Amino acid sequence: MNAPSLHLVQTFVAVVEHHSFVRAASALGITPSSVSRFIKMLEQELSTTLLNRTTRAMSLTETGKRYYAECHQALLQLNNAAGMVRDEQTLPYGVLVVSAPVAFGHTHIVPYLSEFLATCPQVQLDLRLTDDYVDLVSEGIMLAFRIGRLKDSSLIAHKMLDNRRILVAAPAYLKKRGTPLSAEDLHEHECIVSSASQDGVLWRLFLNAEGSNARESNGEERILAPKGSVKVDNADAARRLCIDGQGIAFHSAVTMAAAIAAGDLVQVLPQWTGRETGVYCVRPNRRTGPAAKALLDFLAVRWQCP
Repeated sequence: MNAPSLHLVQTFVAVVEHHSFVRAASALGITPSSVSRFIKMLEQELSTTLLNRTTRAMSLTETGKRYYAECHQALLQLNNAAGMVRDEQTLPYGVLVVSAPVAFGHTHIVPYLSEFLATCPQVQLDLRLTDDYVDLVSEGIMLAFRIGRLKDSSLIAHKMLDNRRILVAAPAYLKKRGTPLSAEDLHEHECIVSSASQDGVLWRLFLNAEGSNARESNGEERILAPKGSVKVDNADAARRLCIDGQGIAFHSAVTMAAAIAAGDLVQVLPQWTGRETGVYCVRPNRRTGPAAKALLDFLAVRWQCP
């Protein structure tokens, strides 16, 4: 025998809990005659009597009492299951796979993860720090942070922070080798070459009018092939070597900001910077799951995003 239809069971439970066909009908939004018909259909399908009914009173049969107890519990479980599904659409939960550049991840993501995971205990974070331009779809990455100019793609991108490359060096290096006064002076300095991107191998410097001097006022762009005794393949290594006084680096301002604030690095030739770019969050589709949205909202506050 197949189980009775759910609407018949719900009607029976409502009648028992409201002690009235009329009040049950009002609660269910149907007519009293429909309630009476549904109860008859349920009893016919079960081949038993669930309710003793007279013109003045209604009571449960012994079978009806046992059936009500089981149905009541079953409906509670169904309601709990529905509530769980609804909550999962809004509450952060599940595995969240995130990719970010190494240096940026160390300075802008890792320091906040303990707090984030404490506020979202149902999230299991899989953080992958790499300077490789990973394929989000094939790698199963739900959210990626990328710095610089984005390649044309079908990915959904949102700018979170302004950024540009800047020239930085350690105070100890500048004390030893002197501070460059013009872009041409960089040819006489140790430069930390980064092979992580084309911008790290060939430095394109753009002149900001404010702060420029007469010696540099004739052009708006300089292209420099940096020379130095060290070449690295990620920004985190370049930052560390720069702090240790190994030379001048040309890297993202957001990546170097903490070291500058701590006095470990200083910006040199501030009138010369890379072009305006940004820090972007990138997703494979327009739908942002609750865990990804929670992380983005959390980081936006910590980064003081506009």
